[in-house]
Amino acid sequence: MRRFFCIVVVVVVVVEKVRASPRKDSIRFDSIRSCIVFVIAFDSSRAPTDAAVVAVVMVAANDLRAGTRLGANGRYVVGEMINRGGTAVVYRGEDSESGEAVALKCVDVSENASMRVPLRAVKREIKYSTRLMDSTRGADTRSRTRVVRLLNVVRRDETLLVLVFELCDGSDVLDHINARGGSLCESEAKTLFAQLVEAIKTIHDHGFCHRDVKPENAVVGKEGLKLIDFGLAKGLESANTRAIGTPDYMAPELLDKTDADGKPKREKYDATACDVWSAGVFLYIMLTGRYPFQSRERPKNVKATLQNILSANYPKLPRSASREVHDLMERMLEIDPKKRIRLREVSKHPWLKSPSSASSSASSSSKKPRLMDRLKKSFRRLTLT
Repeated sequence: MRRFFCIVVVVVVVVEKVRASPRKDSIRFDSIRSCIVFVIAFDSSRAPTDAAVVAVVMVAANDLRAGTRLGANGRYVVGEMINRGGTAVVYRGEDSESGEAVALKCVDVSENASMRVPLRAVKREIKYSTRLMDSTRGADTRSRTRVVRLLNVVRRDETLLVLVFELCDGSDVLDHINARGGSLCESEAKTLFAQLVEAIKTIHDHGFCHRDVKPENAVVGKEGLKLIDFGLAKGLESANTRAIGTPDYMAPELLDKTDADGKPKREKYDATACDVWSAGVFLYIMLTGRYPFQSRERPKNVKATLQNILSANYPKLPRSASREVHDLMERMLEIDPKKRIRLREVSKHPWLKSPSSASSSASSSSKKPRLMDRLKKSFRRLTLT
């Protein structure tokens, strides 16, 4: 009588796709995870060398082949992959009804997902994206083109949720900075920053904040800059969760997590001021190619970065930068949210009102120090505990 013994070995394979960071001498990563299960069956009546090995590749629900059809009557046709993050995969797609190109953000909501996405987070992105879509239909063209529009939501059984967005052809701002040599001249930075301010203003005007404003969440294409990804968006009147977002861009008040008794703070904060701070970090990176609060002595130490944020300790812009942008930067990265410049004041600041000078650059005349030695994950959205 034969007896079989099975050993199940689970191997998690992590493939890292190297992507350029704002500086040539640094890198960032997109993490690609897949899980391979090896089932090894041993026949006890045979020698171990006769063991049968079966490899079963468990493919994530959002790993889709080109040509896959989604939605009612197979309306959306999956094309090439555009981007892969920790919680979703984005594909170029085609709407077979209209013939238009779309972006398909595919979220694995299955029980076996490598990184579970809270359903409330997905619902939140749908909620605020829908609000923007509805409110900008009758708006001027400039407002419509600064935020990505959600067109539809479809579900594929119980494992896959697909958010259908308008397709933003282009690259994210971080890749755009790298393509420009690691930083942008002041005139180009001003143009993109003005468009970023328009996008954030549109969001605030409709009652919510973004809470994850960063170059990776903005796309530059033929229509200029568009702000994307509303997964961390929150109503202005209900924003009270602290320590949420991407650490390098978090405002100091978001890191102040506990009260005098050591209990988590839950009172409402000014979320619009947090978006202004993040926009300031965004601008700093465009001008210098450096993360302002990363410690040069301890670049791998996230705690050191957070300490610098809490004390607003960062290298000032180079002297070659205009006096106006120096002033704007200091006012945006003001540690006290009550004293921090308001978004409406940012849009009226003399730097944005002054004529652009093509020769003005914050980095062209100075040697650029290393951006970072530690590896950054572009998809990372840490909720610090």
